[in-house]
Amino acid sequence: MFQNRTKRHWMVGLALGASMTFLAGCGGAKAARVDDKMMARIPEDQLGEVREAQLARTKAADNVTRAEVAVRDAERAAEVARRNGDAAESRLEAEKAAVKAAEATGQQSPIAQAKSKLDGAQAGRAAADAEVAWHERKTDTARAEKDLRDAELKVADAELNLAQYKALERSGDVRAKDMSEANYMAAVADAKRGVEEARRDVDQQKRVEQDARAEWQRLRSQAPQGYGGSGDAD
Repeated sequence: MFQNRTKRHWMVGLALGASMTFLAGCGGAKAARVDDKMMARIPEDQLGEVREAQLARTKAADNVTRAEVAVRDAERAAEVARRNGDAAESRLEAEKAAVKAAEATGQQSPIAQAKSKLDGAQAGRAAADAEVAWHERKTDTARAEKDLRDAELKVADAELNLAQYKALERSGDVRAKDMSEANYMAAVADAKRGVEEARRDVDQQKRVEQDARAEWQRLRSQAPQGYGGSGDAD
């Protein structure tokens, strides 16, 4: 009898320990996510910080969605620029053929006109290539900004988790004792470092994009009217 009771107590303790390990991570190096069911037992008037953190997370998630749309828009614009580049290449080849045809006539005036058009087509092709490069850099910037929005969402997640932990602790829930505030705060700090790194990447990519845009504008200004690409410099 005594052995059976001891065994039952041991099994119950093992089950409870496993449950708390799952929910709280037993204060390990990684902050556990606070179960939403735990929050349901906390009075609403004690959840002010949690509600603010939830709103911040919703906004961060919306920003991720907007960034995804911006990436797709940039990719479409780059594809249009590439099609314009193909058209510029076709025009260049046509002007080369026209020069050969003019040279076959031996007439100076048609030859000069054909070569002038070829010069314009070559300048237009260079401008079109530069426009493609600029749009590709714009796409890179949009992707870097998407990475930044993702990093900001991770911060919002970590801060929400910290707010939930604090609310649980203030409510007197004994399960908070098996959690580590230091782990939650470390998760927030780590996520913020990710944001700073992503922000540096965005700043660097914007500089590269600006250089590509300036190069396209320079080459477009040298090309005759109608040879310089789409004309969209925004």
